[in-house]
Amino acid sequence: MVKKILCPVDGSDQSGKALEFAVDLAQRYPARLELLFVTQPLMTEDIFAMGTLAIPVDLPQEDLEQYGHKVLDKAEAIARNQGLRDLGKSLRQGEPATTIVDYAADIDADMIVIGSRGLGDLSSLLMGSVSHKVAHDANCTCVTVK
Repeated sequence: MVKKILCPVDGSDQSGKALEFAVDLAQRYPARLELLFVTQPLMTEDIFAMGTLAIPVDLPQEDLEQYGHKVLDKAEAIARNQGLRDLGKSLRQGEPATTIVDYAADIDADMIVIGSRGLGDLSSLLMGSVSHKVAHDANCTCVTVK
């Protein structure tokens, strides 16, 4: 039985689709929905004549966290507007896939519902997608939403 669903959100369209699916599942079971936003040092993806080069952007951690809280608040509002009442939200810092898997274990999540691609599409092509790493490493059921 599914009692707790983790849904990582990042503000992308795919994350929004995963959120809709997770809310629907949480209502049907019924289960608690846990929302998670993971901050990490941002990389811009600039295309140069010689190919792709990622350059670190010096954004203060406070700005990243402020954005994360906005994404979490918006996701919470969407879930509550659809009638879901049993939910929580958390903001963590770290490498996204590892942080998601570790948080799922910490809260004893029965399921992770995650978008197939987030905001970093180009870097995920080079380094592997977060959703793929989560599905590979998690100890619970993972649903990847396209």
